[in-house]
Amino acid sequence: MNTLLTSAYYKKDEVTKNSIISLLEKNGVQDLEALKSSDVTEKNLIFVLRQKKYKINENFFIDLANLMDIPYTKKFIQKNKCVSALPYRFLKENLIVPMEINTTIARFATANPLNSAGLTVLEETFNDKKVEYHIGSIDTIEEVIENVYKEIHINSANWDLYDRNPGDSAYNVLVPWQKNLILCALFAFLGLFILSYQTSLIFIFTFTNFFYTLLNPFRFYVAFKGIQNKKLTTYVSEEDVKNLEAKELPVYTILVPVYKEAKVLLQIMENIYKMDYPKDKLDIKILFEEDDEETLREARKLGLFGITKAKTAQHRNFLKIFDPIIIPKGEIKTKPRACNYGLLRAKGEYVVIFDAEDDPEPDQLKKAIIAFQSIRQDRACFQSHLIFYNSKENLLTRWFSLEYQYRYDYYLEGLSAINAPIPLGGTSNHFRTKQLLELGSWDPHNVTEDADLGMRICKKGLETGMLNSYTYEEANPKLGSWIRQRSRWCKGHIQTYLVHMRNPLNLLKKIGYKKFLLFQLTFGGNIFLPLINPLLWAISILSILFPEMFNFLLFAEWITLISTMNLICGNLFQILLYLTPVFAEKKYSFIPFAFTIPFYWILVSAGAWKGLIQLITKPHYWEKTMHGISKYDRSSKKIGKSIL
Repeated sequence: MNTLLTSAYYKKDEVTKNSIISLLEKNGVQDLEALKSSDVTEKNLIFVLRQKKYKINENFFIDLANLMDIPYTKKFIQKNKCVSALPYRFLKENLIVPMEINTTIARFATANPLNSAGLTVLEETFNDKKVEYHIGSIDTIEEVIENVYKEIHINSANWDLYDRNPGDSAYNVLVPWQKNLILCALFAFLGLFILSYQTSLIFIFTFTNFFYTLLNPFRFYVAFKGIQNKKLTTYVSEEDVKNLEAKELPVYTILVPVYKEAKVLLQIMENIYKMDYPKDKLDIKILFEEDDEETLREARKLGLFGITKAKTAQHRNFLKIFDPIIIPKGEIKTKPRACNYGLLRAKGEYVVIFDAEDDPEPDQLKKAIIAFQSIRQDRACFQSHLIFYNSKENLLTRWFSLEYQYRYDYYLEGLSAINAPIPLGGTSNHFRTKQLLELGSWDPHNVTEDADLGMRICKKGLETGMLNSYTYEEANPKLGSWIRQRSRWCKGHIQTYLVHMRNPLNLLKKIGYKKFLLFQLTFGGNIFLPLINPLLWAISILSILFPEMFNFLLFAEWITLISTMNLICGNLFQILLYLTPVFAEKKYSFIPFAFTIPFYWILVSAGAWKGLIQLITKPHYWEKTMHGISKYDRSSKKIGKSIL
């Protein structure tokens, strides 16, 4: 038998929108003008209250229960296991919690007993039982849902990838054979160095020059393909964007991790709010860490967790599109862990990550939708271009900007053109939500989860494309903060390389000879060269100071020729690559700084060695990049494609 409580069934039809508003006024709720819109009915009014961040005291729900003659439930047994019998999204959207489900009865508590659509689903689902309802407050209902599902979701966020495929997880830094190989190589080199330091240095010097000889032409080829790809390929035109019908757009989830980002929290909210996308189709998850008291305090001050009185109606409309989520404390605290947690609560058909300092171009989401819908299903991700709004702040930001624009406008475009594995950037990556979940989401134990995911996309036979849209970021202007950021990137790339080289033969079989070689040149090169470069620089400097000291390294004419070519032509060639966007954008003031870029490479190597040491001592520690430290105001940037 499937019935509502008899009294509730009849009383429900007697409750009107005006009677609910009267109860709200009686209980001191202010700013109710928004509820008088024709779009608000008695069926969705309570949902609108939640959406617009009204703080509703418990007495209102007690009065509503009395009006409808439905029992009011003040307390639930916390962590009620039957709560997880229904999907999180259904419970959250409908403000419903199962209280008891047995062979004869299904009893639920709801904050909106007038939600006929949600209640009908329950009646149809439990049509062999008597269905009964109680009323609970919004806060109580959401607290119970949260208490049950946070354990389920945090466990999944931490371990889903590892449980599916331990070989793809960075939880263990090395597998046994890798440990043994590295130890054997170190002891062998140490023994050789003791027996003949000259032979050991000849080996390293020759191998490194051989690698550079392969890498320099490869980088030139990738840059050429990137230039060619930019000329030949435009994924989305402005006309395409204008032709989109708003009513046909899907829900888009935006994940924004904001650990220790109190200073820029309002700014990222404003930047996302101004995006050209229907507000009712945005699912924006602001991801807070449970112990980040400063950022949580700022969020509460802004009204993200509810407001008693809004400054204006516009203020309520601004806040209603943001869904704050608190990530429970755990053994690790990483951005991918937070994003996994948010993804499990995503409503959107598509999903993107933005960092706390990001300012994406307004039409980026629409461009991503068009790009996904116009290409085949094996294009799993679109990476937007990243540029800096404060590129001219100091010497460090100028170097950083030269590197960044070459990377996103030419290097990654080139890798995309030759269908190579792409080390994604940590922000502005767009995915189909379902496909991302099937890939295993992000690895919470990898500190460059973006690069790792790019490689897993490749291993699944899928592709990553570049999206012709830009996201403005803050170039780290302080050396100490920059080193911390770079050390995490380098540590994560080493993690990613080691993870995917655990079974080289299997990797070769999965991705083929071409992509396997490209993986060595991209990921492998990005690891090896910054670590070995200090030795080469030391040898070069000492050779100048003491001309006879390292003559033994040039044991043949061919090695002399190769090393000279790598030293002179290789460095000039790399500088030329960084100058490509300078000439393309006609920003000639950056030319002198490009010729000083070798000093920047010294900093890159310092970051790489710090990252390697930290991988040994604290493999899963997340070096937090501080944002909001630039002297430049974001509003001073000009919309366009040039960072220079």
